[in-house]
Amino acid sequence: MADLEELAGALLVQCRPSEARAAAEVAGAHAAGLVLTAGNPEPVVEDLRAGGFTGPILCDAGRYSGSRRIPASRGIRQAWVRRQHALGLVALTDSGYLAPRDLRGLRTILRPARELEPPVIAMLPMAARWFATDAIVDTLLREIDRAGVPVAVAIEHRRDPFGAQYVLRGWLRLVKSATVPVLLLRSNVSALGALCHGAHAAAVGTSSSLRRLHPLAPYNQPPPPGVSAFVTPLLGYHRLETLARIPELSELWKCECPVCSGRTPGAREAFRHSLHAQLRLRGGLHGTAWHERCGQALFLHQRMTEAIPGWRPPDGVRSWYQVTATPEPAN
Repeated sequence: MADLEELAGALLVQCRPSEARAAAEVAGAHAAGLVLTAGNPEPVVEDLRAGGFTGPILCDAGRYSGSRRIPASRGIRQAWVRRQHALGLVALTDSGYLAPRDLRGLRTILRPARELEPPVIAMLPMAARWFATDAIVDTLLREIDRAGVPVAVAIEHRRDPFGAQYVLRGWLRLVKSATVPVLLLRSNVSALGALCHGAHAAAVGTSSSLRRLHPLAPYNQPPPPGVSAFVTPLLGYHRLETLARIPELSELWKCECPVCSGRTPGAREAFRHSLHAQLRLRGGLHGTAWHERCGQALFLHQRMTEAIPGWRPPDGVRSWYQVTATPEPAN
């Protein structure tokens, strides 16, 4: 049976079943793990293990997302936890969506999770307003600490939850004060910041739909067509065609990952490149270094605003830089 300590400090890759083999290949090269977003994970997990992937795997049922998402009041299913244990995994609960201040829903997740056979992590898919004030966060903390069960948080937002400074401040208050391990799922490069500031583990999504919890319509708009890749100096995903328009900035796109080997990543390479680039960033990164990385990225984004009309520095990177203006000692 897997152990929660196997996840300590891990940057995970959150993916769909169709992406699992490719994601596992990259994750395995960095001693990282996966978060498989699927309601029927057994065939995929068994295939990955048979193929030699030995890293940690979490299974996210994802019942809290999409047009048919269920509310937290529907509770959690013990059978889902047992299925994950049968695969030798640390189990995630199949929780529903936690609307703002849905204290009853929160307890409907945490209290039954406390009674389940460990190892188990209570999944908390939350509205951003759960982090609106210190008082709300403190209420959340009391419920989590009372249950005594590790939790994994996914935050709803139409763009980037950590682009809202109140969310980031509330998250930091939660992760620093909780007496149980706190994980962050469905995130972007902010997963690195979360790890630098105390998260037990954090996951970067392979697609926009897995890099945040999307609200229901009308905000849930499909992304425009095109291929994006992670650009390490800018700490974010950007369209490959942007490089063609601004050749004088091409050095920002050149990458030394195993996929690119110093070349600009192409459309077919973008998926694997982006995962390699983010997993490589994890090594040796701590609170102070993360703050400095964000500052460097914002400086480069300023250059981009001078070259591309309408270019906007990412709100998430700006928030991390401003909120952590006095970096903490290395973790």
